[in-house]
Amino acid sequence: MPRDQLYNTTMYILCAMLIVGLICNYLIKPVDPKWHMSAEEVAKLRAATAKSSAPTPSGSFGIGFGGLDARAALFWAFVGIPLAWGVWITLQSAARFSD
Repeated sequence: MPRDQLYNTTMYILCAMLIVGLICNYLIKPVDPKWHMSAEEVAKLRAATAKSSAPTPSGSFGIGFGGLDARAALFWAFVGIPLAWGVWITLQSAARFSD
């Protein structure tokens, strides 16, 4: 393959991914007001959760409070293993240039 055409396919793939991302960003719309909670509903929910003395926490934990269970570890491995492999291949290729 000629050196000037080495990255053509990669650039077309990256361009397609950018176009898909642009379309996805365009399709995101605000939530319809019919799904919003009224002030009375929010107050009732807060009162109900304040009264309940559940032994385990429930609801939204927020970022960093959910813990790492088997499912989360599986998804991190799904992302982390290919990422680590890509970093390893890149470092090997860079080491060849330094010789």
